Amino acid sequence: MSKYISLTRRNCMVFLRDKTAVFFSLLSMLIVLMLMGVFLGNMNVESITGLLAQYGGERDVALDKENATQLVQYWTLAGLMVVNALTVTLSVIGIMVTDANENKLESFYGAPVHRNIIALSYISAAVIIGMLFCMLTLGIALGYISATGGEMLSAETLAQIFGYTLMNVCIFAIIMYMLALFVKSSSAWGGIATVVGTLVGFVGAIYLPMGSLPTGVAEVLKYIPILHGTSLMRKVCCEEAIQTTFADIPQEVIDGYQEYMGISVIMDGTEVQNVSQILFLCMCGVAAFLVIAILTKRKSISDR
Repeated sequence: MSKYISLTRRNCMVFLRDKTAVFFSLLSMLIVLMLMGVFLGNMNVESITGLLAQYGGERDVALDKENATQLVQYWTLAGLMVVNALTVTLSVIGIMVTDANENKLESFYGAPVHRNIIALSYISAAVIIGMLFCMLTLGIALGYISATGGEMLSAETLAQIFGYTLMNVCIFAIIMYMLALFVKSSSAWGGIATVVGTLVGFVGAIYLPMGSLPTGVAEVLKYIPILHGTSLMRKVCCEEAIQTTFADIPQEVIDGYQEYMGISVIMDGTEVQNVSQILFLCMCGVAAFLVIAILTKRKSISDR
């Protein structure tokens, strides 16, 4: 246990000391914030107020805009949490690729430490750093929403957010480690990080809502883990805001909005329930873990 703790602490410190790695792991989040602040946020608010004006009869326009703004803020927060869960764990797992290039990994393998412990230390470091950055993001976002007059989330909702965040971070850390086993150089991993960081906003339907994407693209995204992780986070983050914003609005309008914004995922004409999404994400994590176990065992045998 002491060896595992020491390796995990070492991996965490290596990442945190590299200010460049920390910055680029948060770059996708900064891009989302910039896009939302410049024009996407206003577009989403106008879309909501348009729906309210169309289906809500006589409305308090100022109050509707205030509620819509808060809903968009929580929708954006949900996306940021999942973006960080992916990009931060990807950056931390990059330590393993760097260690392999610098032959440090071979030194670890030569030490009296089981390979599984070494692998687990990289994944654990990714989970710890990923959770740290996600919770910092949550705290800053909630502070901003509170300062601008927004309603705070309930304790039960915050507990759900923590649970979903932990699940996403763990699953993405395992998947990223699995991908790293197929990468031979730091430059190649850097290329993967660039591509993933660019695409994560589209794959998670964060830059553009699901309803704005071509039908074929949207259908493909429904089989990718990040979309379901984002959907789960949006459901819990936006639930209270949706009830407030869409008060006295027909349920079919609310359902259509949630599908358009990627809050709910519809497959074969039926909404995918939370339990099914959680099982799908866990299955992806288990599949990635099994691949890691097989590759690690083969590597161990080939080195004998």
